[in-house]
Amino acid sequence: MLSDLLNYGKTARALYMSQPTITFQIKSLEEAFGVKLFERDRQQVRLTDAGFAFREYAQSIVDTVDAAQECLSNLHTRLRLRVSCGPVGQFILLPAVIRTLTARYPAFELEVSELTTEQQMTRLSEGKIDALLMVGALPVRGLAFDPICREALIAMVSRQSPLAQKRCISVEDLRHTSIVASRMKDCRYHQPYLHELLAPFGITPKIIESPQSCSVQFAYAASGEGIVITSASMGTCEFPHLVALPFLEPLPSIQLGLAALEANESTSMKIFREVVMDCVSSMLDNSSSRPALPAPTRQVAMMNRREAS
Repeated sequence: MLSDLLNYGKTARALYMSQPTITFQIKSLEEAFGVKLFERDRQQVRLTDAGFAFREYAQSIVDTVDAAQECLSNLHTRLRLRVSCGPVGQFILLPAVIRTLTARYPAFELEVSELTTEQQMTRLSEGKIDALLMVGALPVRGLAFDPICREALIAMVSRQSPLAQKRCISVEDLRHTSIVASRMKDCRYHQPYLHELLAPFGITPKIIESPQSCSVQFAYAASGEGIVITSASMGTCEFPHLVALPFLEPLPSIQLGLAALEANESTSMKIFREVVMDCVSSMLDNSSSRPALPAPTRQVAMMNRREAS
């Protein structure tokens, strides 16, 4: 302020401070930096060369403080959410959610991260991510799980495989066919799940380990390294060189839903939950197009966990 007005009296009045206080603060700055910032005589006050140089830094500090104050004052009204998705969430549901959020809440900031299951669990519990879309009910302390649908299992098979000529695949085919599965360091549950799934048939799965990435695992399958067992919704997507085959035998379906910490009752979380459920409802009601979620196996819970209880 003094560098603009070049008058101690006017500066004091503008800042509602006494002139001696202004003088003391300027002197303290000069002593701290070891330079003289202002030349003052009976006629005028003027900036020294050091004063001109320092003014640029001072203005930058003031601008930064103003920006910080504006940011902090808007935190309670800012709509922002950090999410990560399972494959069905990423490929099937997320596009509709993003479109709906953009239409209803243009200022909503949705940050989407591609994470492994282990990373999802860690970051959710640490508060570094807010929600997980279309995942199972993970064992995270304080987790609120909103069930969305149950999905049948299918196999994604290379078009070059003899299995691709079939209309469906039998569990018995898995006695001699490798299965692509996530590395244990990425997901501690995938490989044990496959063992549990096939144990009733007396089959020990032959595992081909892969990074926990849908794109990478489907690439493995397309190359003929093995098949991928996934949820039926993924069969509605088009993946080059892959064929989606239902299983001949009835297999346990998987429950997918929206996961977040119970303590997260933010406006952003409430809006996101509402939009997700509306998008699912719209997909089910839209009978004029191919359903994104397979109708024979889905059991949609349109109430969230709190309402259901």
